[in-house]
Amino acid sequence: MEALVTSFVLIFTSEMGDKSQLMSMAFVTLFKVRTVLISIFIAALINNGIAVIFGSYITEYIPIFYIKFSAALLFLFFGISTLIEEETKQEKIKNSKYGPVATIISTYVLSEFGDKTQLAAIALTASYNSPLYILIGTTLGIFLADVLGIIVGIYFNKRIPSKYLKYLSSFIFIAFGLSTLYKLFF
Repeated sequence: MEALVTSFVLIFTSEMGDKSQLMSMAFVTLFKVRTVLISIFIAALINNGIAVIFGSYITEYIPIFYIKFSAALLFLFFGISTLIEEETKQEKIKNSKYGPVATIISTYVLSEFGDKTQLAAIALTASYNSPLYILIGTTLGIFLADVLGIIVGIYFNKRIPSKYLKYLSSFIFIAFGLSTLYKLFF
């Protein structure tokens, strides 16, 4: 039980203001809240499951550079496409049965792969040797931190015109893409 509490507290506090929380805020301005919540939970579960199951061995097969580079390109793609999309096309994406879920999960998993929280989950698993408790604690920690981000996103979505939220969402995605590329190459 100590492993669960420790992993929850550590991950929840480290996610405050982190890119996944900001990403959740951006997603909630584009998609339905329920879709974002479900997708974020699935993505957090996948991401932490990878950390717990594969630990640090996964990077022996796929260099972390390529994973982070792919995440940066996805961020840039979503940021730029949000900027240039017509409202009708954006509505089609919002109402698509599979589009938003796949978009959110893939962006989230790739962007968080090799992140400090995933590395922390690997270290916690090695330290406590309680993979199930670590999986539950880290997933709940990330998810609840992101729920706070979603609540803030909903607040802004109700008070700020959608045109400006579109620009803000685009800016967040592009900033993360450029930041990731900068960290990779400089």
